[in-house]
Amino acid sequence: MPSRRAILAAAGASGLGALAGCGGRDASEETATNPTTAANETSTPTASLDLEPFPPDAASFEVDLVHAATADHPPRFTATLTNEGSGPFTAMFGFAPPFSVATLDAVDGDASLFCYPVAPEARQHVRAVAQFGENTTDSPDLPLKSRTDGCWRFTGSYTTDAIAYQRTLDAGESLRVAYDVYTYGDGPCFPDGDYRATNAVTAFPGTSADGPETKWTYGLTLACRDGSVTNVAGSDVREVALTDG
Repeated sequence: MPSRRAILAAAGASGLGALAGCGGRDASEETATNPTTAANETSTPTASLDLEPFPPDAASFEVDLVHAATADHPPRFTATLTNEGSGPFTAMFGFAPPFSVATLDAVDGDASLFCYPVAPEARQHVRAVAQFGENTTDSPDLPLKSRTDGCWRFTGSYTTDAIAYQRTLDAGESLRVAYDVYTYGDGPCFPDGDYRATNAVTAFPGTSADGPETKWTYGLTLACRDGSVTNVAGSDVREVALTDG
């Protein structure tokens, strides 16, 4: 079972403006899947002797479009990291394991999309804040309850907590998070284009954050066409070379 030990890394990081940083159980909730059902609050350290760094093919990253925008719901996607290896690994993530993001930025142009996590455990780390000169009552409530002029749009400022979560995934186990997506700002609704974000994590073999570490990156690309989210795709997990200095 994955460990759920949270480590406070720093105070909240301000996201004023565009910062890079969606009958049964709803697929929108952050959850560890197959074969476990829930996460422990503790982890069991193991000896790190003779452990080798995990190659990037020990994990796979996938994203899925749960649904496009409707009159009642903004677009939603899920991001899933799966342990494809034969043994457990432990990784350090941001505020919403396994993919922590606040905005997706356009590949071409300066448009952005705002991403708000669905699970309460992640939502607590993303908050709307009043802009300079505004009263605190002027900041929008999250999550947004309705569209503005027919568009799911977030026009305010936000802050995200700089926090790190440690998770352990056994062989074959997955970790998933879901996000709702909003047009960010006063521009056109879901402007046509491709939008991207990348996450970096530190991975360790075994069930604790000890031993040889490996830096991984993976990301997603979300496509908007004709004012709607039409597709989302994930990248491969890649290893980042560690350099001195």
